[in-house]
Amino acid sequence: MEEIKLKGLNETIYYDKCDNGLKVYMWVNKKVNTFYGTLSVKYGSIYNEFTINNHKYKTPRGVAHFLEHVKFNEDKDTTAHDFFFKTGCDTNAFTTFHYTNYQVYGSEDAPKNVVHLLDFVQNDFFSKQIVNNEKGIITEEANMGEDDPYTVMLFKHLNNIFNSYEHKYVITGNKDDIKDISIEDIKLVFNTFYHPQNMFLVVTGNFNPYELMEAIKENQNNKTFKKYKNPKRIIKKESKEIRKEYEEVNINVANRQIKIGIKIPKKSIKGYDDLHIRIMLQYLLMVNFGQTSDFRDELLEKELINDFYFNREIFDDYVVISFTIDSKYKNEIIDIFNKKIDNLTISKETFERKKKSLLASLILNYEDVEVVNSIIQSEILTYGDIIDNLKEIQESITYEDMLDFIKELDLSKRSVLVLNPLEENK
Repeated sequence: MEEIKLKGLNETIYYDKCDNGLKVYMWVNKKVNTFYGTLSVKYGSIYNEFTINNHKYKTPRGVAHFLEHVKFNEDKDTTAHDFFFKTGCDTNAFTTFHYTNYQVYGSEDAPKNVVHLLDFVQNDFFSKQIVNNEKGIITEEANMGEDDPYTVMLFKHLNNIFNSYEHKYVITGNKDDIKDISIEDIKLVFNTFYHPQNMFLVVTGNFNPYELMEAIKENQNNKTFKKYKNPKRIIKKESKEIRKEYEEVNINVANRQIKIGIKIPKKSIKGYDDLHIRIMLQYLLMVNFGQTSDFRDELLEKELINDFYFNREIFDDYVVISFTIDSKYKNEIIDIFNKKIDNLTISKETFERKKKSLLASLILNYEDVEVVNSIIQSEILTYGDIIDNLKEIQESITYEDMLDFIKELDLSKRSVLVLNPLEENK
């Protein structure tokens, strides 16, 4: 077993790998009484087109989420919930664009419960009856998404940003997608992507990592897996242009919501890898738009907004910065934000203060088993491994680096989405 020392954080991640390729990451905290295990499959909603040995496959949208639902059925009469109810554990799952995550949370016997997490996810039981029964449940979930203003806002926003990327489609698939999903699609995806080489396990909390790893290896050694097919996701070519620059939608929201999106080709930010892009954008956005920024304080003082938040995310070859604003004054706010985006600034004093704040947060994160689990997952999914010198990287970024970074940013490609309350249009 390898011990990964996180430099400057006084933390250790235990790492080991099973013979079948399953990677296991463990963080131990003896101050808590719980453990949290997550098994991540590197298969999400945007993987509906892929190749195996140059042969192309296409499934209906929504298969990743559908498979997440039916995976809890261990046989025709038993679900994973039945097992974990008896052991006093909670279990759940979720699907994102890029991966599917299965979880178990408990306070006793981590080896027994983590091993069963592996058992039910790696179980190849499926039936037509269960697939057909699940269609009604997932269709209802998709209908609820269509009525949820924040789900509508997110995917209308992405649909306006992207021309070709699959990210613009809802993770559940729409009603027609769900109707088209067959047991053959489910089996194809499971047999292709649900392989130990395409999974990783993260366990955080109070447990003995050597005891747990011994139980995991014994479990995996007793199973037989076919050779990994090494599928490749087909990524459609995406234009650097915004698909739709402006849209207004009338929907059931209490207050008007305004979403401003900025689309930036990664290749235009020359000399920066994904990690540095994320860190430096976080610094830049916090300084200009953060909770203690002059910009936010002024908007609140003038009562032009109720609140707003920002996000930055990398979608394959593009970076998207988004602002979600709660405000009655759409024209004024859109104009104010556009002017601010055109004039992003950063002073040395403010940069150094925010840098210290983020470094402090980095240290404080290692107190919560769920937060640490999420951090480990994110680093593996985003960068392929644990970043053991993240604190050093953040510390190494200078004020001059930030000034150079700002010069590289092309913030001209923008999309605005306005969600108006229904009562305003009666």
